Amino acid sequence: MTRTTAPSSLDLHESYLRAIREGNRRDAFRVIDEAREAGVDLSRLYVEVFQPAMREIGRLWQENEITVADEHVATAITQAAMARAFEQVFAWGEGRGRSLVAACADTERHEVGLRMICDLLELRGWDTTYLGATVPVESLVVMVDRKKPDVVALSVAIAPHLPRLRMMIEQIRSLIRNPPLILVGGRPFLEDPTLATRLGADLTAEDAVQAVELLQQKFGAA
Repeated sequence: MTRTTAPSSLDLHESYLRAIREGNRRDAFRVIDEAREAGVDLSRLYVEVFQPAMREIGRLWQENEITVADEHVATAITQAAMARAFEQVFAWGEGRGRSLVAACADTERHEVGLRMICDLLELRGWDTTYLGATVPVESLVVMVDRKKPDVVALSVAIAPHLPRLRMMIEQIRSLIRNPPLILVGGRPFLEDPTLATRLGADLTAEDAVQAVELLQQKFGAA
C-alpha cells in the first residue's frame, strides 16, 4: 500500500481544531487516523496538533468566545483521540525504568498536558502514574510516599491556581523523605520562565516533548 504524503503541521492543526470546535468526534478521529497513516509520529501529533489546539480552545474559553460546555466537549474528544493514537503505537515491555507521578493542582481541571508527558515517557520505558485533575494535596503526598517516584509532574493552566501548586510543592518537600525531582508546567510558566524556581520546583518545560527531553537528559535512558 502506498503511504500518502504527510500533511503539514498547519493543515493538521487547522483541521483538528475545526473538528473539536464543532464537537465532531468522527472528523477529529479521521484527521488523526489519516495523519498516522501518512507517517506522522505521536510526538508530533501531541505537540503540533493536540497541544496548540487545546491552547486555542483555552484562549477562546477565557475570552468568552466559546462556552464551558464547548471546552468540555473539545477536551473529551482530545483525550479520546490521544488514547486512540497512543494505543496504536504502545507495546508492553519487560523491566520498567524510571518513574513519575503526574497530577494537577487540587483546583485545576486542565490535564491534557500531563497526559501527554505520561504517554511519551511510557513509550520510552518509564513507569508513570497519572492522577489527573483536581488532586487534593493530602492524596498526592500519600501517593508520592507510596510510589517513591523519581519525578513528580504538576500542572496549572491559570494563575489563580498557583498558590495551591506552591502548597503541593512545599508539602512534598517537607513531608517526603528524599523528595523527588519536581517538574511543573502550564500557561503561567510560559509567560514567566522564572516562576518555576520561585515556586520551589526543579524544572519546567514549554511542552510535553521538551519535558521528556529534559527528564531523559537528567536521568538518562530508562
